[in-house]
This record gives sequence, C-alpha cells and structure tokens, in this order.
Amino acid sequence: MTEKLRFPRGLYGITPAWDDIEKLYQAIEQACEGGMNVLQWRRKNTPFETALEQAAKVAGICKQHGTLFFINDDWKLALAIDADGVHLGREDADPVYVRQQAASHHRQAPLLIGVSCYNELDKARQAIAQDLDYIAFGALFPSQVKPDAEKASLDLFSAARPLVQNRSPRPALVGIGGIDIHNAQSVIRAGADSISVISGLFEQADIRSTAKALSNLFEN
Repeated sequence: MTEKLRFPRGLYGITPAWDDIEKLYQAIEQACEGGMNVLQWRRKNTPFETALEQAAKVAGICKQHGTLFFINDDWKLALAIDADGVHLGREDADPVYVRQQAASHHRQAPLLIGVSCYNELDKARQAIAQDLDYIAFGALFPSQVKPDAEKASLDLFSAARPLVQNRSPRPALVGIGGIDIHNAQSVIRAGADSISVISGLFEQADIRSTAKALSNLFEN
C-alpha cells in the first residue's frame, strides 16, 4: 500500500533566474510535458505588478498540465494568484502566520506550505509540529545557484523519516541543492519523496526528456 503524502512524490522543478521570460515560459511548458509534478516560481527582486502578471501566466501553464504551482518566499503573491502553495526559508514569514492569512482568503483548497530545513533536524521537528506539508533538506550537493549554501547530508532523510511516519497523510521529505540526473537516484534511495531541481533540469539541452528521466527514477 502506498502511503499518503501531503505533497506530490516526484520531480519538483524550481525556475532558474533567466532574463528571457518567454524562454522560461517555454521551458516550464516542456518540463510539465516531461512529467514535472510541482513547479516553484523563484524570481527575486521583481516588482509586484510584474511578478503578478508573470506568475499568473505560469500558474495557467501548470494548471493545464496538472502540475502544482508554488511561489518562493512571497506568500502575498501566492494568495493573489491563488497558487497551490508557498515555499518559505528562514528569512521569510512565519509559516503559522501565513497559514492564518491564507485561511481568511476563502480559497477552495488550503494553501500548501513547505519549508527549508537546511541541515537542521530540529527545524524539521518544528515544521512537523506546525503541521506543514513538506520539509526540504539541502544543499545535498554543490549548487551553482547557491554556491555558499550549507552542506546537508543524505542521512537526514533516514533521521527524519521516523518523525513523520505516524502521520497520515504525512509531510513529504524533499531534497534540494545540486541535484541532477547523475546523483538524483542516491537522494531517492536515501528516502526523499521529492527532488527539487533547477540547473539539472532547466539548463539541460532537452528539458522535456530530462524531466521525464528524472520523473522515471521514482517508478523503480
């Protein structure tokens, strides 16, 4: 029997910081076609009105393909465009406060909330106590996007598994940081339910087939 998760198992794409927005839209479409289950929109320092327009367009692409759409950091933007979820780091808003704000928004479905736990099991315990939907550990490998990120061990997944085990549906365990087709299998084997991929997906020559190959790793 497959256990129930609060966040989809599989490939979790995160947008690269490209200036060419049309190229990015096309790349997202290709990743969705390849089987990406979730996309996180990560665009730093974009004016709110521009972000609103761009994120709404991407939300439409994701919806068309049945891909969940998350916003990085900006929970106000997530609520404004009715995104499926928001990802919060240590510098961002308190998840409990964000959940309260989302509850007053008369959404059809609750806002899913995931958090970065870096290499800290205590942070994961706190996220589980706050009833969040996924906890992300990383950077698991050297990352082009965040070269200075703390290193996180693959052992964190086996350490975190007993913490979530008695909940159903349970929070998902997500791996992030330098993941690509060459090392993704080791992350899944370590116990990750989902893998967050940026360069290892979007900087590849064939995004659609890369998404398919990464997604297929979860079938075995």
